[in-house]
Amino acid sequence: MKYQPVRGTHDIFGFEIDKYNIIVKKINELARIYNFKEIKTPIFESTKLFSKPLGDQSDVVLKEMYTFLDRNKDSLTLRPEYTTPMIRAAISNNLLKQLPCKLYGIGSMFRRERPQKGRYRQFNQINFENFGSTDSFADVELILLANNFIKSILPNLNFKLYINSLGDRETLNKYKKQLSNYLLKYKKELSEDSKDKIIKNPIRILDSKNKNDRDIISSAPAIIEFLSKDALNQFNEIKNILKNFNIKFEEKYSLVRGLDYYCHTVFEFKTEDLGTQDTIIGGGRYDGLVSLLGGNDISGVGWAGGIERIMMLMKK
Repeated sequence: MKYQPVRGTHDIFGFEIDKYNIIVKKINELARIYNFKEIKTPIFESTKLFSKPLGDQSDVVLKEMYTFLDRNKDSLTLRPEYTTPMIRAAISNNLLKQLPCKLYGIGSMFRRERPQKGRYRQFNQINFENFGSTDSFADVELILLANNFIKSILPNLNFKLYINSLGDRETLNKYKKQLSNYLLKYKKELSEDSKDKIIKNPIRILDSKNKNDRDIISSAPAIIEFLSKDALNQFNEIKNILKNFNIKFEEKYSLVRGLDYYCHTVFEFKTEDLGTQDTIIGGGRYDGLVSLLGGNDISGVGWAGGIERIMMLMKK
């Protein structure tokens, strides 16, 4: 019998391993320049580490996690993302005594999604995280790092930076109520998947790829209208700093990212050269996540990038 890779997984060799190593080398160089320290965590963690922070109604938790019981009947999950394991490691190893704590990691993630171009069930990911800095420049620094990385590794790529602000938790709660009220008017026209989220987590519908959903969302209230004065000032400050660095961006008020822990700044670098899976790097701020996972109440901001998608954009 001739064995093949499990569906949604792939082997990396030849020109592809050369591309992979070039990416890792560039990431390590930029990490030194920006003063981020490398960390590696186990590929599986306690399921509880992911289920609540990522959102009980998020697609990752509902459909995509590889979860299993070990021999002691403990529920374990192959990591579907890297931010929460890095926070867990920072807390476990007392790395948050000196702030800001700036960490980065490269490793395998696992999600049971439908395999397609640029999407795998086991994939490699880069993460940069800054814990403990409330300054707007922490957000900008990570955007600059991502921008420099893309330009250095893919010098001829046409890409766009999209940014938005989700405000604080109070803003998000107010917005979710207004969004639910708006979406209830169109319940019959929404996809079955989105209907289930109208009350529990309407903000996830803004991520929908369904054409009817997209048309309905296009006229939905924008979160920018609900931002508090402080949140709006913070967002404007970040935009002004980006302009001072000549970083071009476009505001996209439907941009929310796919996980529930985000607040305030969110951003994505996108390209039309990847097809439907068009995001190269995405991230944002997640104040409150560290305390949710058992640490002190400190802020956090970071981004993640899929290595396979970047490799697809690289020439041999």
